[in-house]
Amino acid sequence: MKSKIINYAISIIIFVGVLGASFYFKDYIYHSFEKNPEHHLLVAFFLVGLLSVLGSLISHVSRLVKLPSFVVAIFFGLAASPFLHPILEKEAVLGVLVGLGAALILFGGGLETPFKNFKKLMGQILSLSFPGLLITAFLTSMFIYAGSNWLGSGISLVTAVLLGAVLASTDPAAIIPILKRLKFNNRSVKDIIVSESAFTDVTGALLTGVFLTLVVAGVSFDSISAWYASIFTLDSGILVMQKLFFGVLLGIVGYFLLEFLLRFKKRNDYGHEADLSFFLFVPIMIFAFATALGGSGYLAAFITGLLFHMTDHLKETEHFFNNLVEGFLKPTIFILLGAMVDITKLLEYAPIGILIGLLFMLVVRPLSVFISLTVFRYFGKEKMSFRDIWFISAIRETGAIPAVLLVTIVSLALPGTEGLLEVGMWVILCTLVVAPPLTPKIAQWLKVATTMKDDENLVLPTEPSVMIVSRGYGFTNRITEVTDYALKNNINKVILLLCLEQKFTPELEKEIQKVALEKFSSEKKRLDDIQSNDITFEFISRKGLLEDNIDFISEMKDSPVAVIFAGKRILDYHLNEVKQLSIPMRFVD
Repeated sequence: MKSKIINYAISIIIFVGVLGASFYFKDYIYHSFEKNPEHHLLVAFFLVGLLSVLGSLISHVSRLVKLPSFVVAIFFGLAASPFLHPILEKEAVLGVLVGLGAALILFGGGLETPFKNFKKLMGQILSLSFPGLLITAFLTSMFIYAGSNWLGSGISLVTAVLLGAVLASTDPAAIIPILKRLKFNNRSVKDIIVSESAFTDVTGALLTGVFLTLVVAGVSFDSISAWYASIFTLDSGILVMQKLFFGVLLGIVGYFLLEFLLRFKKRNDYGHEADLSFFLFVPIMIFAFATALGGSGYLAAFITGLLFHMTDHLKETEHFFNNLVEGFLKPTIFILLGAMVDITKLLEYAPIGILIGLLFMLVVRPLSVFISLTVFRYFGKEKMSFRDIWFISAIRETGAIPAVLLVTIVSLALPGTEGLLEVGMWVILCTLVVAPPLTPKIAQWLKVATTMKDDENLVLPTEPSVMIVSRGYGFTNRITEVTDYALKNNINKVILLLCLEQKFTPELEKEIQKVALEKFSSEKKRLDDIQSNDITFEFISRKGLLEDNIDFISEMKDSPVAVIFAGKRILDYHLNEVKQLSIPMRFVD
């Protein structure tokens, strides 16, 4: 309890510090820049630095208060709003930041969606991403317009339509850490949730683009139904087909460009510093050319990532790319979203915003999911249970791409869209604050998953030791290197820590233990041959997450573990935390 109070106190101090600096030092800082003949350049440097440091602060504060980083970013955007006016006042700069963020976020979404999972679950994913998304958008628009009339909020028909399209896509990024801790009875449930997010980001952006085109062209209808019926007219059909055709075509071109890079890397193992440049060039250029040809740049970037399969040859590039997207671009978008909001208006639209947020989670999402997936209870290879569908209907986070679309529409300053930003903000906040903590409870109540945790605390031997951690059989190729390290540093104990996580079964645990004991025996024989048989080996298996066990070992007072060896893939799970561990980690192939 004491540590929680301290964490919240630190977070409040940081927030108040940003707020105070924004209001009391903004004028002084910008006036000092204006005295310099290159003041425009100085302002640009300052804003890039500010967004970078805010992204770092947001990451730390979100860990302290256990809130999704997107939520924290919105509040920090509100606090730093005075500093960010130079960006908000220039549509071109705002457009570049938002467009770049969207292209790379969707490209990353494609990379995170294994193509084999998509092929296996194509029916469920496409059902949620097309008819499911349309149902979500239509019902949301209906509720917004009806709720506005009931509460007297003054939301226009056009605003209700645009909000329905903008908010229709899901984003489980806020609960992916929670999903990692759940062992699903049907693994397909988790794959559907993650893949749906990536696809609905694209289809939601596509639907929003169609409506925006109609609005900008001056088209008007007198009902929600008429607006959505317009999607199925010949003109709209041609527009959608054009966006799909060039989006898919340029996405395939992007895939071949990345395949060229990958094949080059396999033959020439050098030039790591140049890989990222090409890796970023592809989705950005594909996005630009697809949009220029009248296609969907969002779809092109996503298809490029979906078709491409990352290998170890580009692992360092992938890590840097993930850090760029998660540590800078996504926080930046939510910071700008928060900075755009007028607090007075946000409070004014709170009743309708919170009402729609609750209806969104409790009515719209369940209806959409059950209509989209019920057929798969009876047909297809991957049949789904009622409980599986029910759990998916409870996952309703709204994330980065809806935020991008909100910022884009607001930057256009379209007439008659009052309340769009404020209501959209309330829905995003509701889904990100309410849904994540309920997810594991709902999963266990429905009995679709169990939390991966250990029943007992980890007990380690007292003598100094070297540890190798593994999620499977990977240790077999690394144990010799670990043993040699222990021998060289006069450490007499080698521990193998196995955490099977999602793959855990008693049978697999016993099978791997048998392999481990055989490997220990061969290592002892090798040591005997070189007349050095002082090292002993120990096998420890845990049911919880590997990263949780590593954290526990690192936080132990007087931990006996001198160093932890791990495969390079563990970086996917410890991107930010590795340097903060009190025990050094060594990564081996």
